[in-house]
This record gives sequence, structure tokens and C-alpha cells, in this order.
Amino acid sequence: MPSGDSQFAKTEVSGVFDRMASYYAAERGQSPWFQAQLKIVLEMLARERGLILDIGCAAGAEFEPLRARGFQIVGLDYSTEMLRLAQQRFGASDGVHLCRADAEALPFPDASFDHVVCLGVFEYLSAYDRCLEEIRRILRPGGVAIISLPTRISLDRCSITLFNMTAVPLWRAIKRLTGKRSSGQAVGRRWNRCIPWQVPALLRQHGLNPELSAYSGFLLFPLGQVWPRAEFRLFSWMERLSKSRLLGWTLSQYLVSARKID
Repeated sequence: MPSGDSQFAKTEVSGVFDRMASYYAAERGQSPWFQAQLKIVLEMLARERGLILDIGCAAGAEFEPLRARGFQIVGLDYSTEMLRLAQQRFGASDGVHLCRADAEALPFPDASFDHVVCLGVFEYLSAYDRCLEEIRRILRPGGVAIISLPTRISLDRCSITLFNMTAVPLWRAIKRLTGKRSSGQAVGRRWNRCIPWQVPALLRQHGLNPELSAYSGFLLFPLGQVWPRAEFRLFSWMERLSKSRLLGWTLSQYLVSARKID
């Protein structure tokens, strides 16, 4: 993740997603990790209808389930390649419209959407505030926003931290002793992760009243690298804890729905 929130940094991030667009279009929608998140989102929207803004829509993996629930959709992304592939698939649909824009500067009038879904976006922002303010602005009174954020406290995050504190220094020491150069890069992505219990207060500061929350996506480094099948089996079992206040924190993603305060 590039540092700062400059236009260059956002362009750099969008370039990464341009290169990943074919995977998002062909495979991501069938991923069990994505399907688990999508199930939670649909549950949070169970009683809602209307016009929904999908911020960070990528290639549109969630469009069909949302359309099946009767939603009209505006899909927004910063990656031109993602939008091109979404256009190929959904361009002929009357219920889907696509737009390239910045999540921190939404090009829509105040109170123009009934609901907002924003998955996999906040971790690439230097701070959450501007995007939350934009979401509140374009939401109609009583509208629901659903966001996902990677957490700082999951088992995967803890395992990566432990690995970086133990195995990485040991490996560097061995390389120094053998005269080999080290790349100096610790394992783990530089995402803007959240502390889940701090998110509700932040939402309220921006005029959004938290309602439902859940966790999703069990990962455990380096199990996925050395034994993917075992990690998938653990994921399938651990997903049962998604709504557990006691053990949900072990999962990697925090999802929360919040309603705009009238």
C-alpha cells in the first residue's frame, strides 16, 4: 500500500487492481472467502430495497445477488480495467450502471442513494474519515451503509507479527553469516487495518448509527502457503464464529452495517 492519500498513490493502487482484474472477473466471485462475506452482506440487507451504491465494485461479483434481491445498482471503482470487465458482463443490464470515481470524492448529489456497500476499500485509504463523510452525504435518511475492514487483531495478523519477530530476524542472521544479502522485507501487507471495537464510535461521529456486525475470513500464516487444504478446512469451521463476540475476532475481516441518522 503506498503511503499518503495523493492522486499518485491512488493511481498506483488502481494499477495493482488493473493487473488483478482478470482474476476478479473469472474467479473471485466463486471464492469461498468472498462468498462468506457476501452472505453476511445480504443478511444485513435482508429487509432493504432501492438504489444501492457499490463502492469498490471491481468486476461486479456481487451484482447478480444484489439484483436478485431487487436492488438497482451503481457500481463505482477507481480501476479502469475492473470497470471494463464489469461493463462487458453487465453493460446491457438496465439495473446496473457503472462509474469511475474516487471513494473520497463521490460525484453524486446529497441523499441520492438508499444504501451503500463498500467492501475491500477502506484498507487502501490513509484514513477512514473522508470516505465515511462522503458515504453519509450521499445516503438518504434511514439508508444503510455496509463496510468491511481487515482487522489488526485476527489470528492471521498475530501469526504474521510473530513470524516477523522470530523467523524473519533468524533468517536474516543466517543470510548474513553465509554472506547473502537480505531483502529486508517483512511478511505481511501494509493495509490500514481497524481495531473493531473502535469502529462503532467512528461511525457515530460521522452520523451513522451501527446496527449489525460480523467477522469473516479465517486465515493463518503460513498455513495457507504450505497446506492450503488444511487452511480451507479451518476456514469452513471457523466461519461459524462470524457472529461470536467472544471468538469472532480470530477472523480476518470485520463487517458492520450502520444506518444514517435522520
